Amino acid sequence: MKLLMERYKFLYEISRKALDEELERYKRLDEKAGRFLNILSITIVGYTALINSAYSRVPPLKPTSILSYIFIALTIITFIGLFSAGARLFNSIKLTESPRIEIDHEVNTLIEEEDLITTYYTLALSCQEALTKARSILKKKSRSLESAYNEIRFSACALCATLSMYFLILRFAQ
Repeated sequence: MKLLMERYKFLYEISRKALDEELERYKRLDEKAGRFLNILSITIVGYTALINSAYSRVPPLKPTSILSYIFIALTIITFIGLFSAGARLFNSIKLTESPRIEIDHEVNTLIEEEDLITTYYTLALSCQEALTKARSILKKKSRSLESAYNEIRFSACALCATLSMYFLILRFAQ
């Protein structure tokens, strides 16, 4: 009987450890999303500075100039990329209830009325259920975060191209 109890205790402990690891991963993904949000904010500041500078220094963009059209197109593409990256980032950091083991009246009753083996087994099942939910949430969060990262990278490249086009326009405007 003691050996059987040790097995169920071990099952509970590894289930709890796996759940704790997933919840730690959940926290790390939220921290990473915060860093991405900082990078996105810096990129938006650069974009805004570029647009302000272009508006004040290059007001007579000649509509017949191909450089002007390219600049405007790159500016729009960068804006769309930044907006989309922000939307995906906010989607990944939106508040979701983190899975956990419910400690309520049922657990109290279980502990009072059942033997220790049944209690360990039931708690292990609760951990495994919460672990399944956590993995599902983390998969969605991870996909959104990866997509946001790719869009931030694209937006940064588009911003560099827009900046290059801006300097090219300034060079030919002289």
